[in-house]
Amino acid sequence: MTKAMAAHQPNLLPYLGFFDKLLSVDEIGTEPGIFVIRDDCQFVLRDWHHRNRIRINTGEGWMWLYIPVDHDLAPLYKTKIRHEKKVNGREKWTKYHLRMIRDCYKKTPFFDTFFPGLEDIYLNPGDKLVDFNIRLIKYIAECFSISTKIVSYYELDECVDGKNASETLHNIAVTVGADIYVSGDGGKNYLDTTMFNNGISLEFQNYHHPIYPQRYPNFVPYLSALDALFNVGRLPRSREVITA
Repeated sequence: MTKAMAAHQPNLLPYLGFFDKLLSVDEIGTEPGIFVIRDDCQFVLRDWHHRNRIRINTGEGWMWLYIPVDHDLAPLYKTKIRHEKKVNGREKWTKYHLRMIRDCYKKTPFFDTFFPGLEDIYLNPGDKLVDFNIRLIKYIAECFSISTKIVSYYELDECVDGKNASETLHNIAVTVGADIYVSGDGGKNYLDTTMFNNGISLEFQNYHHPIYPQRYPNFVPYLSALDALFNVGRLPRSREVITA
């Protein structure tokens, strides 16, 4: 019997690779896997924590959606949304996001299926960035028919803080009863692989972005997963090419 786990920071409207890794922990092991949201990590301004890209038909073919936040040095679970701040000084950020998403995707095949649930979350965003992001992550996962168990770092039964990132991830795997840790490809640049020789094996995601039909010509990869959700209605997998 084997059980896999993975971990990731709670980014805003993550890209497809996030959900590919989320699903993979159930596929790799013989038992259901577990995915840990690293809301203990430091918030980074202008990182994926509070912004992501959607497809448009002008310029470079994409645009940013930002959430205004208090960006004092603090972990993600303490980062608060600035509801009083308006986009370009005129429009509430929730209304702006919904308007841009609607304008860009209303003619896609699956927009009417999935937009109402997204809108419900946006209309009640709450005060903390991490709570809003996790609600969006769970909603998109549900739309992609992903049932992998998702838990927050602070929901773990015991303290797992290590002396470095590798030791912390090893400790998380032990705590959740996993014997396989699935890392993103970027982990090759910082993980101490010797930490995973003691009962926990290490696997890398090896993700290659799929290609699928988009609303506009000239395919743009690495957008928010909303783009694939509205265009094809399911999770395109690594290396997959969807022609119609």
